Amino acid sequence: MKSSKVLMAVLSVGVVGLAVWLMFVDQPSPNAAVVHEKTIEEKTVTSASTPVLPTNPNRDTPSLAKQAPKGEDVVVSEEMAVQFSRIAQTFESELDFPPYSQPILDSASPYLSPNHFSVVEMPVLDGTDSAALVMDKYRYFFPEPLSFKVKSGLAVESMSFSLIDTETRSVVATGTSENQRGELFAKESWPANVRLRVVVEFESGTDVLTADINYQNPVAYVLSLQPSYVAGADWVLPLDVDAKQEGLYRLRANLYQSDGIPVAVLVSKQRLTLGENVMDLKAHQSVFGGMKGEYQLRDLQLERMSGFPGEDTRYGVSVLSVIELGEFDAGDLSGDAYEPSEQEQQQLLFLKSLAGEV
Repeated sequence: MKSSKVLMAVLSVGVVGLAVWLMFVDQPSPNAAVVHEKTIEEKTVTSASTPVLPTNPNRDTPSLAKQAPKGEDVVVSEEMAVQFSRIAQTFESELDFPPYSQPILDSASPYLSPNHFSVVEMPVLDGTDSAALVMDKYRYFFPEPLSFKVKSGLAVESMSFSLIDTETRSVVATGTSENQRGELFAKESWPANVRLRVVVEFESGTDVLTADINYQNPVAYVLSLQPSYVAGADWVLPLDVDAKQEGLYRLRANLYQSDGIPVAVLVSKQRLTLGENVMDLKAHQSVFGGMKGEYQLRDLQLERMSGFPGEDTRYGVSVLSVIELGEFDAGDLSGDAYEPSEQEQQQLLFLKSLAGEV
């Protein structure tokens, strides 16, 4: 009896946890407003964003098959079985493509705006009106200045603003403005996680807006593209990367047709040494549909992944916002289909077993 109760408790948490783990590893979390601590301001209107990076382009989850209780049948409710069936279908459709080359099929895909800042309208002046902070992006890189504006139907007479280290609560920069626009010039010593706090003087009163953002001293730079080449079913795009810190890096980029139509998100993960390195992005034949055309790389995102619990992810930057790839004929690639790895097949089998399909 005790064993059954423990198993049911584990399943209650584990079923939900597995669903989240499968569907949202490397998944973009929707940008949402958060509540700040009263140590900064008793009445604070907050607009915050988180970086947007979506569905599991690496599928680098542990083998879920190993997480099933041994020696006992796993029983889930009919409602949970339906949810797992949907998750299994989504995961199975992803397995038609390699994890390093996933198609972008939706024009609203968060892959297309990986550094999005979400503008959140919040009530001000006792809820009679609303306002929001507007920024170009969520993550900035030294020496970029932090520029912003206040969006509101109310006239803004002036502003005073400060940048706060979210860990120590210390102020690292301050400024003022006589209109609805403000700017802070960067210092190399700024911490990564900062909060912009803006005291806004409206015609009819004063209120406070805040936004959490990320500021990075780049730990690596994508410099240029080496000549591309065909390797079986893959179009290989070697990129020169100058690493200022060694470690395990992940590089993402979106492959576009030259007319602006997105094709796929490409991902590479590699351990880099100090100095010059080469990271290969690969576009699999399955994302092209045999088409010939001119292509570009955009939206490059380079990150040094955490090496141990508690270590922050650090970020690099590309010196080129667009990398022209020129004309490519996908007919030059072999037609070999992607074969899911044994681990991926085990994950799918486990999901289907929870859905009662095997």
